[in-house]
Amino acid sequence: MEPQQIVDQYAQEIPPDFKPDYFRLHRRRYVALLEAMASVPPGSHVLEIGCNPGQFTELLVRAGYRVWGVDLHPEDRAELWSRLGVEVRRVNLEQDYMPYANASFAAVVFSEVMEHMAWSPLPALREIRRILMPGGLLVLSVPNARYLRERALLAGRLLLWRSLEAPAEFRHRMHLRGEETYTIHHHLYTASEVHWLLQEAGFSSSQARYIAAREGVGVSWSRLLRRPWRALPKAILWGLTSLIPPLRSMLLATARAG
Repeated sequence: MEPQQIVDQYAQEIPPDFKPDYFRLHRRRYVALLEAMASVPPGSHVLEIGCNPGQFTELLVRAGYRVWGVDLHPEDRAELWSRLGVEVRRVNLEQDYMPYANASFAAVVFSEVMEHMAWSPLPALREIRRILMPGGLLVLSVPNARYLRERALLAGRLLLWRSLEAPAEFRHRMHLRGEETYTIHHHLYTASEVHWLLQEAGFSSSQARYIAAREGVGVSWSRLLRRPWRALPKAILWGLTSLIPPLRSMLLATARAG
């Protein structure tokens, strides 16, 4: 079954308590991640880093992979892991080593996690390389630091002489303690920065491409007619990022362990 078919089928079956709104926002990311794993045969051992809420974990299982996972809060979806037959261990990437032997996995999925790390991701990337088999595949995605929407919002705040973050975001961040700090973005990365990190961590053959993961979500003719002041800017953004890939919302990189 093709990645798009796997995701479409899951979309029809997702339970109401499994964050369908979150799935709607990340649906295109899921398709892109599965497509990036096309060279990894079904039945291969795959590790997913950052499993919650478990949607992509289930998609990996449906794609035929033997899946393991690590997460800060594996207890949140314990029933799902049991149903899927997936062992998910608690790991803090900035404090813990990966609890796996060298060359344990054919592929590792490290998606939408690195931007939440407060410190350098290099130690975690080196651990990922250690547990990958020689020639094993890393599939990594992060929000694109050059995303047009975020750059436009930042430019607007600069022109209006405002703080670089909204007051509500600032207050929220100031109240975070301990592992709560991993719920926010600490650093957004460009393609050149991701390539450098992968090279420093010992990976080879790294490639990156831009994915329109969030553009177009919520844009339809009915919404354009009902609420043009909200839908039209989204449609314009979608059009511009379709023409200029480096301005898209997501950066997807793949690399091989040496």
